[in-house]
Amino acid sequence: MRVDNVHASELSAGDIAAWRARLCADPELSSPYLTPEWTQLVARHRPDVRVAVWRDEHGAPQGFLPAQMSGGHAAMPVGGPICDYQAFIGPVGIDLSHGVKALGAGRIDLTAGLANNTVGDCLLAHDVGHVVRFADGWQGWCDQRAAAGSKTVARARKKLSKLTRDNGGDVAIEAFSQDTDAFESLLRWKRQQMQRTGVTDIFQHDWIDRVVRDSFATPAADANFGGAMFVLRVKGQPAAVLYCLRAGKALHAWFVAYDEALSAHSPGLILFIEAIRASAGAGYIEMDLGPGDYRFKESLANAARPIGSGFIGRPGLSTAFKAAQFQMRALVENLPVGPVRDWPAKAMRRLDIARGLAAPADKAA
Repeated sequence: MRVDNVHASELSAGDIAAWRARLCADPELSSPYLTPEWTQLVARHRPDVRVAVWRDEHGAPQGFLPAQMSGGHAAMPVGGPICDYQAFIGPVGIDLSHGVKALGAGRIDLTAGLANNTVGDCLLAHDVGHVVRFADGWQGWCDQRAAAGSKTVARARKKLSKLTRDNGGDVAIEAFSQDTDAFESLLRWKRQQMQRTGVTDIFQHDWIDRVVRDSFATPAADANFGGAMFVLRVKGQPAAVLYCLRAGKALHAWFVAYDEALSAHSPGLILFIEAIRASAGAGYIEMDLGPGDYRFKESLANAARPIGSGFIGRPGLSTAFKAAQFQMRALVENLPVGPVRDWPAKAMRRLDIARGLAAPADKAA
C-alpha cells in the first residue's frame, strides 16, 4: 500500500466515509478524539494538521494516522494537550513508520495512545482512562456502583437535596443546553481555576479557544460529532457547567467548572451524576472521564480504557532522543527514591504540553 500525506481539509468524502466505517467496526474507537471531525475541527484553527492515509492499489483508503506537525522533526497528537486519546484508524499489521515517513517527520509522539490498537506496540509507559459505561441504563450503572462499594451517587443525591432546600426549590438541571451565557461562564470559571492552581492557562492560545468554541457551535443535529453541555442552575443562574465532546453514542467529559461561592454543595459532583442520568436517558452508553489519578473519576468509573505514552518512530536522531528519555524515566521510576520517581514523567508531560500549545497555531486564521 502507498501512504499519502493529506491536509485534513482535503480529505475526500470517500476518505471520511471509510474513516467512519472503521470507527463503527471497532468498539475500542468510540472516542470523539478519533473521529475525522475532530481532526478537521483542529485543522480549521491551525495549519499544520496532516493525515497519513494508507491506500490500496486502487487508491481506496484503508487506514488513517492524523498528526499535528508542530514544527521540527517530532509531530504531536492532533489537538496537543486537549486531545485525550490517540490511535491508528485502520487494519492491524500495518507498519506505522511508513506513515511517519510520509508526513515528513522523524517521529509522532503519543501522550495517550490506545493500548488495544496498532499504536499499542509503540507505548512505553502505561496508564488508564476512566470510563463510565451505562449501556444497561442509569439504574443499572447506579446498582453497579453500589455493588462496588461506592457511595458517590448517594452522596451526590444528598448534596442536591440540601442545595435544593437551601434555595427554596429553585434548582434545575439543564441537559444538552445551548445557552451561550452558561458556556461563557464555564470558560471564565475554568480560566480562573487554572490561575488559582498555577496550571497553564491553555486558553491564552487563540487556536485552543477557537477549537473549543467551534465545537460548541457544531449543530446538535450532527450525530457524528459535536459538543454536549450540561448546566446546574440555582435560581436561574449557572452554578456548574460540564462540557463534553460527543460522537455517536459516546460522550467524553472535556471541561467542568462551577461557581466557587457554592463549592460547599459540591456542584461539580452533583452535575456529573445528573449528566450521566440525562445521557443514559438520551440513549448514550458511555461517558469517558479521561486519564488522571483523580479520586472522583475512580468513584464514578466502572470500566478502564488501557492507554499509554510512547512514540511512533523511524530510524534517526529524533527517535533515538525520545527513546533515551523513556529509558531514563524507566530507570528513575524503578529507584527507591520516593516522590522523585515521578519527576521524569512530570517533566515529559510539561514538555509535551508546551510543544502541543506552540504556534504556528496562534498564527492561524
